[in-house]
Amino acid sequence: MKDLLTVIVPAAGAGRRMGFGKNKAFITIRDIPLLVLCMKMLAETGMVRRVIVVTRAWEITETELMLKEYRDRFPGLSWQVTAGGRERQDSVANGLALVTDESGYVAVHDGARPFAGTEVFARTFARAKECGAAIAAVPLKDTVKIVDARGIVVSTPDRSSLCAVQTPQIFEINVLRKGYDFLKEHPVAVTDDASLVEASGHPVAVAEGSYENIKVTTPEDLLLAEKILEKQSRSE
Repeated sequence: MKDLLTVIVPAAGAGRRMGFGKNKAFITIRDIPLLVLCMKMLAETGMVRRVIVVTRAWEITETELMLKEYRDRFPGLSWQVTAGGRERQDSVANGLALVTDESGYVAVHDGARPFAGTEVFARTFARAKECGAAIAAVPLKDTVKIVDARGIVVSTPDRSSLCAVQTPQIFEINVLRKGYDFLKEHPVAVTDDASLVEASGHPVAVAEGSYENIKVTTPEDLLLAEKILEKQSRSE
């Protein structure tokens, strides 16, 4: 069991950029809810023993009913749903509080990233076992500019040293707990869990992600997600 992950899946976003007026978790791609596609992917990795889905408090029952309806798509996967918090980091903290293991590894994976896949999870898990903390990431394709408040370019960082961070982010359980303990003493808003671990003084390794490991955030992402899902269906 030590080599199997507990995965915290934040799925409490309002989905404002999607413009559909509902949680992205319930948006369907080829008639399958986004969260269900994510759960199916997690089950297929063979590396996950338990999933803690974190959603908005008033959506817990709806989320549970949806997962029960589609549970044949992720057979054998143990899961539970809990309430999120005001910010993403609060939601992950709520999920982490339900992890009672004293050792082992925990992953945080966005509910809106259903295409990470087995290889990305395997590479990230391997790096986490080496370092205690690891994230999936891909090299940036575009040049990045640092711009000031006036909209003037200040500098152009070397693209070769930059990467776009994805999930999964995988941590030895107590490394992530230390990161969240640090947050209690030094409150700050962060956009990923690796930032907390970095701030607590623990190094974070980078594993090769995938350009198909998109986070479905906008209507344009839905079109790309359709194509990725179609491609995967053809290869099965």
